[in-house]
Amino acid sequence: MKNLLIFIPISFSKKKSGYIFGKIVQDVNKDVIKLYVIYVRDSRCRHSCKSNLNLVGYYFSSESTATYSEKQSSEWIDIYLSKNISTNNYEYDIKNIIINGEKVLLTFHHIFIITYDKLALEETELFSSRSSKQNHFYELRNILQNHQVKEEIQRKSGFNSIKNTLITYHAFLCFYPVVFLTKAMNKLMPLLRYSSLGLHIIHWLENMKWMLMTIMQNKRLTLKTGNYISTTIFDMLLGIFVLKFLLNNIMDIAPSIALLNNAEHVVEALKSLIDWLMGAPAGLKLNYMFNTILGKFFLYNIHLWWTFLLFIQPVMDFAFNVLFLFGNLGITFQISIAADLLSLISFHSYCIYVYAARLFSVQLRGLTALFRLFVGKKKNPLRQRIDTCEYQPDQLFIGTLLFTILLFLMPTTWVYYTVFTLFRLILVGFSGFLTRLKFYLQVIPFYATLKWLLGSNSVKSIIDLRLGSCQPKKPITLFTSMTVSSWAETWNRSIPDTISIPPQMKWKKIINDMIWGQLF
Repeated sequence: MKNLLIFIPISFSKKKSGYIFGKIVQDVNKDVIKLYVIYVRDSRCRHSCKSNLNLVGYYFSSESTATYSEKQSSEWIDIYLSKNISTNNYEYDIKNIIINGEKVLLTFHHIFIITYDKLALEETELFSSRSSKQNHFYELRNILQNHQVKEEIQRKSGFNSIKNTLITYHAFLCFYPVVFLTKAMNKLMPLLRYSSLGLHIIHWLENMKWMLMTIMQNKRLTLKTGNYISTTIFDMLLGIFVLKFLLNNIMDIAPSIALLNNAEHVVEALKSLIDWLMGAPAGLKLNYMFNTILGKFFLYNIHLWWTFLLFIQPVMDFAFNVLFLFGNLGITFQISIAADLLSLISFHSYCIYVYAARLFSVQLRGLTALFRLFVGKKKNPLRQRIDTCEYQPDQLFIGTLLFTILLFLMPTTWVYYTVFTLFRLILVGFSGFLTRLKFYLQVIPFYATLKWLLGSNSVKSIIDLRLGSCQPKKPITLFTSMTVSSWAETWNRSIPDTISIPPQMKWKKIINDMIWGQLF
């Protein structure tokens, strides 16, 4: 036996008699005939009104006295509404079903009448993420949200129409300036990619471009665009508040002088640390000459960097004035500026880390290669394997001498490498914290949470089925309702398409790089 599924809007019982418009879909493989009823129109509008849907039948309300309707197409169905006196509920009855010009015998079909919330399916934005294309409600939702059909069946108030028109108009006015700025900034990408602020400006413009395009395409605020607008407003207000607080209560001196004072503290701390390492740190007996050479070399790098900061102090005042302008755009811009300032202050420590890591890596690889000499092995770089090799006595003597020298110099290198690798690890962790903080400030679900608390149709995604009437020789009625999705899923689905979640730190790779002296 075949199954006949008839989807009827919940509000159908309040409609007057008229012609039914919708879609009939036949699934031959599963022996299923689906009738999606969308709306009903008065008999007088049948010829005067144009529709992109098919005329599929006639609806007789409980107040109707007619018992016959003229068939207008090869696919036809008559739906009757009657009131059950015992239960005081409305019940649907199906008669005169014609598919492909042939009358369907109801005794050879299982008939299911499924009521659905048309408005909820029209407005939901989360339902598609939970449904597959084989879902009947997914197919019905696509019919309802089709642009041409939606213009016919959606009833909008004058206020909503004016609001959406104004939103689309303003989005159109802002779109082309944003596109121009985005193209200009992309041309500067080779320079801006080294700056956290520069990358954030480019991403911010890309987000604005995506938001404006989405509004113009949908001609309304969606869950993602509405949430991004509310988050951007909060970002700007919080940024202005923090900037005014810093200028009025903390920065009593010029920003460049404050930066140099903090940089001076960092420089003095590093000098003291290196002086301590040049002695006997923690009682370790290091190679005196090699330790002195490394210490003086690193102190010289710190001195060069401090001289450079003093030299560019006049430029800093102008740079800070420019940075304050960007700081007014939001707290996320200020976080990007803070990340750049942190990189500027700690650049000399990063250079020391690079020197120590390279030296440690060279010595470690040298010791590994020379160790193979004692067991008669050598690495074959062409085949990427270890081969057996016979060495001459002079080769063994020179290899033993070099191995001894590198082995006794390794503790000194290891001390410097360990200390500055820990500094590098702290800076990388703090930089990752700033990146995640900036991400969460960009996706705070203000708009989505408000919709979720109010139980808006746009955040509904779960369909509940409830069995209605089930009488012999009558269709089985199923009542459906849509419930609000979870808050976590609502938040995840409201993140803009252009904002990606920061990747997790690969601790396994970082630890492996630390062991072998690779940069991270």
